[in-house]
Amino acid sequence: MINIFLSASVPLPNRDRRFFDTADVLAIREAVKALVEVVLPIGRITCGGHPAITPLLSLFVREAELCQDKVTIFQSALFKGNMPVELADFINVRVIPAVNTDLDASLKLMRKEMVTSQHFEAAVVIGGMEGVLEEVDLFSHHNPSAVVLPLASTGAAAAIIYSKGCYDKELARELTFASLFRRKFQLFIE
Repeated sequence: MINIFLSASVPLPNRDRRFFDTADVLAIREAVKALVEVVLPIGRITCGGHPAITPLLSLFVREAELCQDKVTIFQSALFKGNMPVELADFINVRVIPAVNTDLDASLKLMRKEMVTSQHFEAAVVIGGMEGVLEEVDLFSHHNPSAVVLPLASTGAAAAIIYSKGCYDKELARELTFASLFRRKFQLFIE
């Protein structure tokens, strides 16, 4: 069984424009859909409970009639009362205690719990903003042997991470995400 860490978000226009201006929202949506369809029959996905990504995961898991117990979503208790309603669609939701009312400290704790929760074969980076940059740094530190796949074709933080590393060129241009994931994850499932 393959364990994939998903770091993703849909950039917001009222935040850092370098993320929003380069994001391809349709590509972000299609990449999340493909990840669900390719990974869940053979493994698990772990991610944070981003308000735009959680509904997509819920929708695509239902559409593909896949097991909801193969998705683990981490959320900070700081967002209690403001969490995506779709969290109720998942069995494995881990709410991490808030650090007082400190947003940065609470997210840092949640992210550390998330990336150290198990052994991951790979991280898939889709779209994203500042939090995705932080997650990927933290993930790489705690999972040095895992593969990181920043889908630069989705833009935003994924494109920034791609531009700063040495990654396969197909991550920059590929839009047939299901085929890409099958090729990239093949070595883990043989």
